[in-house]
Amino acid sequence: MKVIYLFIFQSLPLMAAFELSMSDANLSGLSGSAVASDQIYSAYLLNPAVTAALDHHNFGIQYFKPYGISELNSGSMVSNIITSFINAGLAVSSLGNEIYHENQVIVNFSRGLLKRRFFIGLNLRWYSIQVKNYENLNVLGMDAGVQYKLYPGLLMGFSLLNLNQPLVYQRKEELPLVANWGMQISLTDQFTSYLSIQKDAWFAPSVRFGFSFWVNSFLRIQSGINSYPAIPSFGFHLKRNWVAVDYSLQYHFDLGITHFWGLSFSKSSGYHEK
Repeated sequence: MKVIYLFIFQSLPLMAAFELSMSDANLSGLSGSAVASDQIYSAYLLNPAVTAALDHHNFGIQYFKPYGISELNSGSMVSNIITSFINAGLAVSSLGNEIYHENQVIVNFSRGLLKRRFFIGLNLRWYSIQVKNYENLNVLGMDAGVQYKLYPGLLMGFSLLNLNQPLVYQRKEELPLVANWGMQISLTDQFTSYLSIQKDAWFAPSVRFGFSFWVNSFLRIQSGINSYPAIPSFGFHLKRNWVAVDYSLQYHFDLGITHFWGLSFSKSSGYHEK
């Protein structure tokens, strides 16, 4: 089994592995389609400008086993804070075991402009890879993003990930420049849909679609699909007061099922209430 999972992760671009580890049950349940959002706090992992559109402080922890591989464990922490001048976020992820281990830290800053219709943001990323009996790797990346509120309930966002194109063993293709474009359409207070397109320098464009629906005041269900590779997903968000339990399932047709579990806490900031 160790040979199998090492082959899987060595055959994947590092960006794909890092995107998997730096995620949560909400993002994965929407198949990574929330490039534009004022509802999914962890979406700043895809677009740094998202935190500027939020009105709650959030803190969440997640755990999952990639594709059900028992030897691999992954966990992450994603948080954000709202102030009257600038919003910020901090995310940390870890994936691997005693042979292979990768870590990632993201520091986010964002701000709303034009009476909170236009939002800008920046992520600073630290990537770290540790392989037993090999030299450790540490590189820095940078993301930039914007988001614009076209109408109430209609947001459009654009981001560039790894804007500085960090080199991994002198190879750009491992952490390529990635462009994301997306929209959030809130038809009602209960139903929201997401559409995004992702393109990097080495692979075909990936179209992602997702939706979320509040069944009642404490249960939200969500689902999504990614066109390349084809990965459908489903999940739920069970909230009671300021505590929520999150779960999602992603199915990769070649590699199998990944279950995501999360626990999150949310508190109104007192700013920018909708």
